[in-house]
Amino acid sequence: MMENTNLKKYLSNDIVFCMINKMFITLDPAEVKRSNMYLEIVRALIQLMRNEDPLFAESYQEIIYCGSFYKGTKVGKPNEYDLNIVLKFPIDYEGIRLSSNQPGFTKIHVTNASLTKFSLKYNSSNPIRKSFQKLISQECLDPDNVRQWIEGILSKVFQTLPKNGNKYTLQMQNRDGTTRKFKIKKSGPAFTLILSISEESEDIHIDLAPALVFQKYNIHGSSVRMNEIQTYKNKVWYAIPLPTNNNDWNEKLHWRFNFCHQENELLTRYSRIKPVIRQMKKLRDTQNWKSIASYFIETLFLHKLMMFEEDFDRIPFTLFFLKMLKELHNACNQRRIEYFWDLKYNLLQKIKEPEMCNITCRLNRIIKLIEKQTSPDPYIIAEHILNTDELRLLKLEYDRRQNNNQDIRLCIMMTLLK
Repeated sequence: MMENTNLKKYLSNDIVFCMINKMFITLDPAEVKRSNMYLEIVRALIQLMRNEDPLFAESYQEIIYCGSFYKGTKVGKPNEYDLNIVLKFPIDYEGIRLSSNQPGFTKIHVTNASLTKFSLKYNSSNPIRKSFQKLISQECLDPDNVRQWIEGILSKVFQTLPKNGNKYTLQMQNRDGTTRKFKIKKSGPAFTLILSISEESEDIHIDLAPALVFQKYNIHGSSVRMNEIQTYKNKVWYAIPLPTNNNDWNEKLHWRFNFCHQENELLTRYSRIKPVIRQMKKLRDTQNWKSIASYFIETLFLHKLMMFEEDFDRIPFTLFFLKMLKELHNACNQRRIEYFWDLKYNLLQKIKEPEMCNITCRLNRIIKLIEKQTSPDPYIIAEHILNTDELRLLKLEYDRRQNNNQDIRLCIMMTLLK
C-alpha cells in the first residue's frame, strides 16, 4: 500500500478532478435557464389552488426552492426540482405546543390558546373553520389530513383543466398565452408534477411538498439542536407531513423537521465543499447505490466540515474526496449517518443490512485500489466516478490538452467555482 506521504503527493494534483467537474458534472447554464422557464407552471397552479380553497388562500405564504439544484450540489441534468408550498394557518402560533418522542420529528399540538383568536374570527359555519377542523386529530395537526387536504384541492383544480390522455393542460398568464402539459403522481410527502417539454426533451419533475413554517424553538422531548438554529441568519424552519405508511412506529402524528435555509447557509459558507459533494454523488450514481440518498451524502459532509476547518482552503480536492470516501465507508460499515440537527436520528436506519454490506465492501475495494498505487495514475479515482464512455472521453481530452501543451491547471479555477 502506498505510504501516506506519497498518497498525499499523488492526490495533490486536481487537474483530472476539475476536468471531471467541467465535462460531466457542472450544469449547462443554457439548460438551467431553459428549465427555469417552466417553473412558471407552479405559480399558475398555486393561484388556481388559492381560488379553489379559502383556507389555502388564507394560509399560503410562498414557494421556497430547496433540494440539490438550489444548494448547488446537483448532479446530472437540471430536470428535477424540489419546492415547498409554505403554509401558515390563521391561528395563534404562540399558543401552539410542540413535542417529540421520535428523533427528527415533532408533534404539533393545537391548544385552546392557539384557537382563541381563530374562533373569534371564524364562526362555526365559516368554510375556513370547517376545513381547518378536518385537519386536526387528537388535538394535533394530522400530517395525513393535511396531505389529503392538499390532494383534494389539487383534484378540484385538475377537474377544471382540459385533459388529453393522462396529461392535463394549463394555460399560462403570460403575453404568449403559453400552454403546458403535465401529469401528476404522489411521491412520499410530495406531489410530483411531470412536465412535458417536447418530444425530444426529457420530462421535468417538480416535487411539491406542503411545509408549515415555524420560528418556535421550545420543543418538549426533542433532541434537535434548536439553540444552534437561532444563530443562523434565517431562523425559520419547516415541518413536513410524512405519510403514515412510511413510518416504522405506531405514532402517526409526527412531522419531519426541515432546516433547508440553515443547510444552504452552511454550504454557502463552505462553498469549496460543493464540487466534492457533486463528485461523490456522481460516484454513487455510477456505482448504482440507489439507497444512498443525496441528502445522506450532503449530511455526511456537513458533519465533517469542522474536521477540515483549519486547512479547508488548502486541501486539494482530490485528497479531500478520498478522505470523504473513507468517511462514507465508515458510515456504511457502522450503518449510521446521524441527522445533522438531531444526532439521535439515524438516516441509514431503513437500509437493509445485506445492501449496506454490499456497498461497504465495494467502498473498501475502491479505497484499497486507490491506496495501493505505486506510481501516479491520474485516472485512479476517475475510473470509479465515471462510466466507461465518460472515462474514454476524459482520457481523450486529457491527452489532447497534454499534446497541445495547454496548461490544464487553469480548469482548477473553474471548479471553485460553481
